[in-house]
Amino acid sequence: MKKLFLTFLCCLFAAVVYAEDIRVSVGEVKDTRTTGQFFAELELKLKIMGDIMADAKGLKVRITKAIDDTGRNLLKDEEDKADFTKPDGYNIGQAEIAVKLKNPARKAAVIKELLGEISIFVPKNDPGATATVTHFMVMTGKPLNNAALKAAQVEVIVLTKNQYDEIKEKKKQEVKEKEGELAKEFGEAMVQAFGSLFGGMMEIGENSVILSVKDPESKVAAIEFMDKGGKKINSNSSMKMTDVSVFGFENPMPQDAEMTLFIVTPKSLIKTLFTLRDIALP
Repeated sequence: MKKLFLTFLCCLFAAVVYAEDIRVSVGEVKDTRTTGQFFAELELKLKIMGDIMADAKGLKVRITKAIDDTGRNLLKDEEDKADFTKPDGYNIGQAEIAVKLKNPARKAAVIKELLGEISIFVPKNDPGATATVTHFMVMTGKPLNNAALKAAQVEVIVLTKNQYDEIKEKKKQEVKEKEGELAKEFGEAMVQAFGSLFGGMMEIGENSVILSVKDPESKVAAIEFMDKGGKKINSNSSMKMTDVSVFGFENPMPQDAEMTLFIVTPKSLIKTLFTLRDIALP
């Protein structure tokens, strides 16, 4: 099907809203339209700032109301399953989150009202929100034994490259077996794109750390690695495909390194409401 894309960009700063020391503004507004079934949407970049963000390990935004000045409802129907977004590592106390909505009416000039809820994950507020595993690199092939992970019903397995390759081949086979069904529903192009996800995207580097994380309630907000002295070991890349996450490093992970998983708990989650009005459309 021939698609027509009209993309409009608009950079603006809406009036800032204050709520419990959290300030919300709008940066880029992108309106993409297509005659096809996929990709048409309105995307807003929300800028979130506040002192509490210095201790945050992740943020989520849930939009509860969005209407343009013609009265059109812009809320998407699908369930929000987005992962937590990390705060800006270079600008402490800040984060930027993309929010996707339905396209507004062509004659609409503004988003009349945008209401939402921000969830801020602050693990220091609850000791149970942190699960630290020492010497995890020598614990491959079986679930890690950790009380915080068990309490959260999260299973983490450190995989070797051979174990990962077995999982990847199994996933590729599952996709191949379902190609006919997927093609009928989504078209050949979508099937090829989906199948390629299990091809080159998740290639493993020499110094990669591979984790199988079964987290049905999406409680794991962040994963960090430290050396035995407590110094953070930063990854230079990360990828995620279903239950498998791959972290790339410049140097091999030390055998005595620690891994910390930050788990969302009721005590560690701070929620605040925000309202923005009359956001200009491109």
